[in-house]
Amino acid sequence: MNKTNTILRTFAALSLAGSLAACEETLAPAPKPTPAVSPEPPKPVTPPPAATAPAPTPPEAQAKKDDQTADKDETTTPKPMGALGRARAALDSGDTDEALKLAKIAVGASPMRSAAWNTLGRVQLQMGRRKEAITSFEKAVELNERNSYAQNNLGLALIYDGQYEKAVDALEQAVEMEPVEGYMWNNLGMAYEHLDRLDEARDAYAKATEKENDRARESLARLKGVKSVIRTANADPVKTDDNKDVKDTKEIEPPKTVQ
Repeated sequence: MNKTNTILRTFAALSLAGSLAACEETLAPAPKPTPAVSPEPPKPVTPPPAATAPAPTPPEAQAKKDDQTADKDETTTPKPMGALGRARAALDSGDTDEALKLAKIAVGASPMRSAAWNTLGRVQLQMGRRKEAITSFEKAVELNERNSYAQNNLGLALIYDGQYEKAVDALEQAVEMEPVEGYMWNNLGMAYEHLDRLDEARDAYAKATEKENDRARESLARLKGVKSVIRTANADPVKTDDNKDVKDTKEIEPPKTVQ
């Protein structure tokens, strides 16, 4: 009996041990889950700066910009030419009436353009309308004080009108700008000569000669050794064959206007 009880207890113990082993396998801790990696948050997109509209150009500044090359800017205008280009062509051909009409149209269309007023002044001077030409050249200079061509033409018109001191003022400004041409120095020499300022006249003629101005060379030779010049007549412009130059008194060589 005792032997039987011993066998039963031994069997129960083995059964319990087997159950514990099985439980250890079943209840073994599960592997720790690998944490998921969150994607990087998207970088904020900075919107491009809003476009800023350019400030409008004042008409006075635009007029000066248009005349950076003074009176020569129209030469690059594609055909058909505008009123300004056709006015110049008519003036060069000697048709002053047509040139005057077209120049007035150009001024009416672009009243803030220095070159338009300068061309109108050239036509008026060619027609002998000195006072009107002076007014037009003064307007051209007012719109673009760096327009050496308009300054030169203003000085020339003032010479014709007998206002030699004012002519000197305008021409002295003309030769201090760019571009400066030989005939500008020659015209300044003429103004000095009318005032009997012969040393200054000779200096101006000499500078014009350096720029290959033949008239200045002749005037410089004519004044060699001269201490005073006496005139009996004022400048009296008339047309010449090329419709650009104007005759003056015997002591003064023909001046030249520019486009």
